[in-house]
Amino acid sequence: MTRATWLRIHRILGLAMAAFLLVQALTGAVLLYRGPLARAIDPIGMTSRASGPAISAGQAAARASRFLTGYQVTRLFAPDAEGATWFTQLRNADGRTAYASVDPAGGDVLRTGGIAAFPVEAALQIHYRLMAGKAGMIIVTLNALALLTMASSGLAYWWPKRKPAKALAIRWTLAPRLVLRQAHRTLGVLAAAFLILLAATGLLLIIPELAAGDAPPVSSAASAVEIDRSLALAQSAFPAAGLRDFRVYGDRLIVNFRAPERNARAVHRVVVTITKPHILAATNAQQNGALWMTILPIHSGDVLAPIGPALLLIVALALATLALSGPIMWWQAAAQRRRPARKAPA
Repeated sequence: MTRATWLRIHRILGLAMAAFLLVQALTGAVLLYRGPLARAIDPIGMTSRASGPAISAGQAAARASRFLTGYQVTRLFAPDAEGATWFTQLRNADGRTAYASVDPAGGDVLRTGGIAAFPVEAALQIHYRLMAGKAGMIIVTLNALALLTMASSGLAYWWPKRKPAKALAIRWTLAPRLVLRQAHRTLGVLAAAFLILLAATGLLLIIPELAAGDAPPVSSAASAVEIDRSLALAQSAFPAAGLRDFRVYGDRLIVNFRAPERNARAVHRVVVTITKPHILAATNAQQNGALWMTILPIHSGDVLAPIGPALLLIVALALATLALSGPIMWWQAAAQRRRPARKAPA
């Protein structure tokens, strides 16, 4: 293809997807530091007061359910750092979702409400599915495909025959619109490899989820004692592993235990019944073939921790800048074309 064709593809996709790319960039930046940022934004609702005896996972689930009348816990996340809280997702008979944070020291319910009460969780839901279920996931998939194509086409259009460093130079003495154009080019080229990586890994994460379909959570009115009993049995399969989270599916708990020996996002998984508890399945992280367990640490930068998340934060901000500057450049060019041509002096 010619350079003009590459530019046309790049421009059309950029204008069509700029708003979605901006949203993905900003929410992705938030999620790189999900836990610490949640506690910084809402220290009262997301930080333990450390003023009471430790409570169990079952007790945390029961207290959240009692506080939100008519709701039952469908998922519970264990504290991921010192000062963090239990974080619960709940559902009522009408299918409405609510959330609650519970202090692991003393068991006080610190914050409850819908997704708007938990902005970092909202960022996750927007980044993953635009809060629109499978339709949102399809748009996110198209967005990743567009980003992959735009980063590739932008490189193809720019690629110089010689002296790449000179082709990246920005002449700051030019008119502002020309400086913006050169800055957009240079930033895009420098970030292209990372953007291709993020787009490709994002596709590998979301396409299997799309193919599998959405399985609606099935809550249970299990008591704290019943949940803790089943969790204790699940823990016996991986006694040295720390709890990450569990999901409730009717009479079953799907329990994830952290497996840092594989990578920062890997989990051992145990499926255990609640009534008359027995283990239905136990999968060691090393033998788990789930694609996300390999791809997610790359997509989140954890594979290069501690510098990986910081590096991807820079890339996310670069993408946000490109998503804003691209339409501005188009608008400037359109305005320039609309201006009447100046007549040459007689």
